[in-house]
Amino acid sequence: MNHPPTDDHAGPEEEVRNHLESIADAMTSDNRPITPDGVVEVARVAVPHAQHVGITLLRTDRPPRNAATTDGVPEELDRLQFELRDGPCLDAATGPPVVVTGDVGSDERWPAYGPRCVAETGIRSMLCLRLPISGDDYAGMNFYSDQVDAFGDDDVAAGSMLIPFAALVLEARLRHEDVGHLRTALETSRVIGTAVGVLMAAHRISQDAAFDVLRRASMDLNRKLREVAEEVTFTGDLPERRPPR
Repeated sequence: MNHPPTDDHAGPEEEVRNHLESIADAMTSDNRPITPDGVVEVARVAVPHAQHVGITLLRTDRPPRNAATTDGVPEELDRLQFELRDGPCLDAATGPPVVVTGDVGSDERWPAYGPRCVAETGIRSMLCLRLPISGDDYAGMNFYSDQVDAFGDDDVAAGSMLIPFAALVLEARLRHEDVGHLRTALETSRVIGTAVGVLMAAHRISQDAAFDVLRRASMDLNRKLREVAEEVTFTGDLPERRPPR
């Protein structure tokens, strides 16, 4: 179904082109870094009949999550799909590049999800577009409306023009997160290694035995392994169990 342009002076393609120029400027500016949340805000304005926009993210060995949202509605919709392990956003993230439903409540593709979606959020129409990101990660940018048959060809065209930019911004955010996690893991490894060396010298035990002592102390004290290791490094021995109050 085709909708007429929403502006008397500029058609959807021209409006999206203007938004893309704004995103490109932001992506190349040190003063205005663009974020996934910024992209979905632009997308909500650029896609003519979108009321809410969010990005669904699926990463290997990590819980699925909502990576960006204009408000609380996409988060609730993702939560429900993650619970049921089914829904149009999940299908678009891992399957076809475009998934559209004009009335999710009666759509036979998602008999469990659709009725709950309508009952809990009032959303009826969804336009879900896959984001091409690298590695084993999957994502989709999703547009929502409480109107039946809200999204037409102009919405698909406008949303599709935003996809490459959204994918680049999300990819940059994920790589930044990965670097941060790697740095944390390396620092934790160094702290634990130092603590193991301290225990080996203090108790004249092997490396494996020292690590086992450290691990059991972490469990007995109900404290993170890194926290115990930091205290060992600082004091030269294992922390004492605090007496109950």
